[in-house]
Amino acid sequence: MSPHTAFQVPLTFLNFTNIRDAFFPSSTVLTSWGLSPDDNNAGSVIGLEDGSVLLLRRLEIQETRSGYTKYSSPRLSPAALSRTSLTASRSNSPSGSHISHISPFSVTQRSRVVSGITSEQVEAPKNFVDFDSEAEKLKDLLKGRGPRERTSLDGKVAASAESKPFKKKMKEPPRSMLSATASPALSPLSVSAPPSPSGPSQPQISKEFELVCHIIPPEVGQGHRVSGIELLHSNELSAVLQQSGHLAILSNRDGKCFTHVQIANTNLSSSVRHSQYMHDVWLWTHLRSYVAGENILLLASAALAPESVSTSLSDSDEDSKDRCRVVLLELCTSHLIGTLQVKLEPIGQWYCDGLPQTVGLHYMEDQSFQFYSLSQDGRFAVQHMHISPNVSTVATPTKEPQESHLNLNLGALGPLPNPFKSKLKSSDDETAVESTSKTNRVRLENASVVGNISSKDSLFEYNFAPIGDTLKGVGWSDNELIAFDYVNGRFTSLFSSANLDVFHAKWLDSKTIAIIFEDRCELYQIVNVDASGEEIPASSASTESVLIQPILLKTISISSFDAIEFLTACELLTVDCNHQITRFSWDEKSQRSPKDVVRNIWHRSKSVQKVVANPVKLTSLLALDPESFVLGCSDGHLRQSSFLELCEENFSIDNCSACSDWALDAKIGSLHLAKNDRTNVQYVVGGGDDGSIAIWSSALKLCARWIVFTTPLQLIAQFPDVKGAPLRGAVLCVSEDGTIVVVALDGFQFLFVVPGSPFPLQRVYLGEDNLLLAYADQRARLWDVRTREFWRSMSMDKAEELFAQRGWTELILRSSSNDNPSNRSLTNISVSSRSSDVACTLSLDLNSFISDSLLVIKNVSTNRKQTRNILLARDHLRSALSLILTPGLNRDIDDICFEQLGIKRANASMGFSRDGFVSLYHYSQPEHCWSLSGNVSAARALAIVALLRALSVFEELSESTSTVTAFYATGLAGPVGSAYKPPNLAFLARRWFESSSELRHSVRLLFDAAVIRLTDEETNAIVDEWQHKLPCLQPAAEKETALAALSLFLCGYLAADKYSMLSASALTDIVKSISMYLHDEHSIYRVLAIDLCSRGFHVWQHYIDALEILRSLFSLATSSKKESINAQNVGAQARIAILHIASTNTPLFMTTLGLDILNPTSTEQRKSVMQIVAFLIKKARDYDGFALNISFRPLILYSNLPKLMEAVVKSLDPNSTSNRDAVLDTATEILDHVVKTFPTVDFHMPSQRLAVGTSEGAMVMYDLKTAIRLYVLEGHKKRISACSFSPDGRRLVTLSLEESVVLVWKVGTSFVSFFNPGAPPRQGHSGSEPFKTLSFNVGDAGNMNIAETLEFVRFEWTADRSVKLKIRDSILTFST
Repeated sequence: MSPHTAFQVPLTFLNFTNIRDAFFPSSTVLTSWGLSPDDNNAGSVIGLEDGSVLLLRRLEIQETRSGYTKYSSPRLSPAALSRTSLTASRSNSPSGSHISHISPFSVTQRSRVVSGITSEQVEAPKNFVDFDSEAEKLKDLLKGRGPRERTSLDGKVAASAESKPFKKKMKEPPRSMLSATASPALSPLSVSAPPSPSGPSQPQISKEFELVCHIIPPEVGQGHRVSGIELLHSNELSAVLQQSGHLAILSNRDGKCFTHVQIANTNLSSSVRHSQYMHDVWLWTHLRSYVAGENILLLASAALAPESVSTSLSDSDEDSKDRCRVVLLELCTSHLIGTLQVKLEPIGQWYCDGLPQTVGLHYMEDQSFQFYSLSQDGRFAVQHMHISPNVSTVATPTKEPQESHLNLNLGALGPLPNPFKSKLKSSDDETAVESTSKTNRVRLENASVVGNISSKDSLFEYNFAPIGDTLKGVGWSDNELIAFDYVNGRFTSLFSSANLDVFHAKWLDSKTIAIIFEDRCELYQIVNVDASGEEIPASSASTESVLIQPILLKTISISSFDAIEFLTACELLTVDCNHQITRFSWDEKSQRSPKDVVRNIWHRSKSVQKVVANPVKLTSLLALDPESFVLGCSDGHLRQSSFLELCEENFSIDNCSACSDWALDAKIGSLHLAKNDRTNVQYVVGGGDDGSIAIWSSALKLCARWIVFTTPLQLIAQFPDVKGAPLRGAVLCVSEDGTIVVVALDGFQFLFVVPGSPFPLQRVYLGEDNLLLAYADQRARLWDVRTREFWRSMSMDKAEELFAQRGWTELILRSSSNDNPSNRSLTNISVSSRSSDVACTLSLDLNSFISDSLLVIKNVSTNRKQTRNILLARDHLRSALSLILTPGLNRDIDDICFEQLGIKRANASMGFSRDGFVSLYHYSQPEHCWSLSGNVSAARALAIVALLRALSVFEELSESTSTVTAFYATGLAGPVGSAYKPPNLAFLARRWFESSSELRHSVRLLFDAAVIRLTDEETNAIVDEWQHKLPCLQPAAEKETALAALSLFLCGYLAADKYSMLSASALTDIVKSISMYLHDEHSIYRVLAIDLCSRGFHVWQHYIDALEILRSLFSLATSSKKESINAQNVGAQARIAILHIASTNTPLFMTTLGLDILNPTSTEQRKSVMQIVAFLIKKARDYDGFALNISFRPLILYSNLPKLMEAVVKSLDPNSTSNRDAVLDTATEILDHVVKTFPTVDFHMPSQRLAVGTSEGAMVMYDLKTAIRLYVLEGHKKRISACSFSPDGRRLVTLSLEESVVLVWKVGTSFVSFFNPGAPPRQGHSGSEPFKTLSFNVGDAGNMNIAETLEFVRFEWTADRSVKLKIRDSILTFST
């Protein structure tokens, strides 16, 4: 399998769950924005206990339209769809020869020839081959008028990065801490598309919230709860912090992850404290955001986990200090063509004597920041903070946002994952930019204690809120609440009151404070009073005599909640255990009851509370192979099904083909695969939510069961099958709390239990009789597996010393079926999440799925089993397509899918996967999936087109797949309406780098379809934005960056199709970049340069030495270095590029070949060029349209055969023995293919004579022994159609269909030839007339073009002087 980045497609089977109604863990954090009725961009983000996130928004809804959009045209047929074209705006080719492309949507992949060759008749040469003058001809050929220059438009685009901080809250158990803030084939120039629809009515914005998606981070489950969420960048982004330290920047549009970082691994400090805490685990509980100029600062704070080493060892006041860890991160945003680019990097780290909820930054009047902290004993300290500039990276300037009329939908552009280096860190992130800063850029001055809080009780919770220039704070305990503020360097305690059972408190403005209890919220106004309690006007109050007292304004009754948030001083949101969001709002001046303004923002469907007839639910899913899926159910049974059955619309658990014999007394929470290598038998290992472990056979027979855990099974690992090893083939089972159980598959014996750790198990090592367990606190435990005794605990440093002694093997901890060799396409997305939608979701690796399917389909069937496998692979493609298609947009397309393609209706939802983050979407209408974002639209369109293209291998489906492809590539804008988000060009470009060869053609097809729709202004805007990022303009260290390669991709392909829109300077920079990558043998983007050479050679030849490009491609195409067949195979890519250039620039190409054969710089070059000729002729014989997509290839060589044959003959010069020996095998191969392919060329082996017919009617005779041209026979007046030597070599017959005549020539050696070398043999009479002239008449059968003569005209000799001529079905016999 090629080393590409997997294209993961999450598929949720809605037969078992509905994402809207799914069970989710409890809420921990709630934040919202824009809840006013007029705000169409309103939304909410809910953090959950398992670390996942819910995104809700107001969505556009279409008017009811009976399920389909009405088109203005009559019912569509495939032919009609193919005839309708969208033509790109472009001028003629710079060289004057326009390249005509055939639409890829109306072709058959196998049997038809496709793509872009001119359909004009090939013109034969007017003279005989004379290589002496070819150099001058080549110079003339290279002279031509380049693309006309055009002034580029000034497309200035970008966006503001400013975002004001947003606070939020979350509810936790009473003792916890609360949040203080809360392919190389050509693409067409004209693309077939359905007629333009009239479109639906204008969409309306729903006033109710809709669940957009459920976002699943890479790490979920116990210990990963969401502890903080901050809204950023005008509410476009959310910064989500997990308790484990995973910080992610998510899109509030579609849930996509822009970038993420594990802040727990930040190491920017070399202090003694950092060394002391390096083995500790921190709980990241708070996140705050601050605007710092054009950038945003994120401050995350953490407390030591109770079980940490430093916590348990500290027994002094000194050791109890500095128990708060703080990491400061810088978030930089910029825009490229109006699309957001995000870079996140840690810039500072330090430790302080404070609580995580009491640290933060305060913005001062002098535009500087102070870091504040409040210690456990009530001391409030501040430190001036200085941030040094980042000199290691050059920030992309942020421009003003572009006007919305340029709806380009380009993705942000951070570095691409390197698809050509197998050990490079995988990253799908489109906008993430890797951090390069490794130094601490933050400097804190000495702390200054400015105040102290005196409290009767020890306050355990605090909340701070910056209001103007004042920092307001409030702290509370079980019995007391204290308010204070900090302004102008002065700390003031405002008031203290006795309050019982306070859940949360927050300053709403400078005069209002909210105190939240379990069942109510009380609002207090802060007033100034004198010593007697009388209110004093603020204007007359004096500092010495004034007292501050809270006065109750309102009491709002609220029901039980999991998380709460104040939007404004008169708006409150709560989310309860059922994830129902309730909005409480009131008018400060009105005395009416708050009950009158209580409104549900979002609630789950009422069907959730209904009692269903069948209570059995799907709780886990394991794919053994496409034909065998194991379903874990809530009734404790395992059931078995297949991929085809799961894809059926009305499939239910009752329809499963098999069920386990015994049930567990609990829900089955996770399923894993284990194998007994000794018996080669597979087993299913599962865990129940009661802590049980069970083992089933592949036939679902229960083999063993134990209840040993207190938490569910999470991971397994299998010991290697080493003879004599104590744990040979045993299975190591790990629960969520870290407890380990080892069981043997032989005899299903329970071996032993290893107690758990407060910290997650990360790695397991086996060395002889020792088992080493590495945990997240950087500690390791060593166990003796024979004696089952605990030896000792050690640091990871000591453990690394043990590993260095060799003999250790790491056991792979498996959380799913990802390492199942029989199923590499369908895997689980997570087994740690307890959400029901996650349990019903599988991730489809589209690269592997299509590759495996085509591997089966392309096999030649020789028996029933192979035929069954081919048909089964076709059905798998159909089923996968049924899960991704969006029926209901167009009735004609639906009819084609269901009736002609045989696709059945399915009930599934496709998600979006990027960089380990998975977004599971809920769509109430079919068009909603095309309205979220350009990334989501591009991913779905790519999956659909790739599957359709794979299905088109079957001849009977090719026309229908082309029609449906046209619709999804170009026809969605009308049915979806104004909310349609076209595919993101940068996403497609990035997938081209990451995809296998099967997907590259689909990527290019969608990319070209999107480019065709670009206006001239949009094209110029893209090139203007990206031109300065081209590789040739970058410093040496940045020429190979992903951003430079992506720039070349976008500018290069736009220039190839729309060169007339670009300036000469832009084209020159593009060509220089192509040449740089092409000639750099170490470049990982060489394949891009090769593909661009193929696509735009007609443009590049005017800006660079075209011969050098061709010669570089020749060298790459014939490299002797063995290459694996994968995306790095530049040899295969170069050969395809050569075929394309040969078909579109034939004169230049053939002249270059001839010159290099006759005048090579080295023997290796001549051999290389000869191999190219052999390759071209071979491909002309056995053409595979599915792979190459270039049509009528034999005709490319036809008019140039005399020139090629002369060059091949001269390469066999006997006077240069070394050169002749080097190319002899290749020349023989060339002649063999030419004679078999072209009837105008024949070779007589005994006499070593080669006869070549020309389009002018001449026959050229060569002697391969001496490598010279012997003579020319001139008898025909028109094009020669065929020729053939007699078996004894003394006769040569030639045919001209245009003259309806066969000529017989004597060509044997004679006595006269010794005295007149080079003269043709005497024909038995005077002059140059042929020996015999034989006329014939076959009527219309003789009327055929050149391509038909290659197939339907042949000579067959029955004797030395008798020959049969076959012209179609006519057979003529002649005597020679």
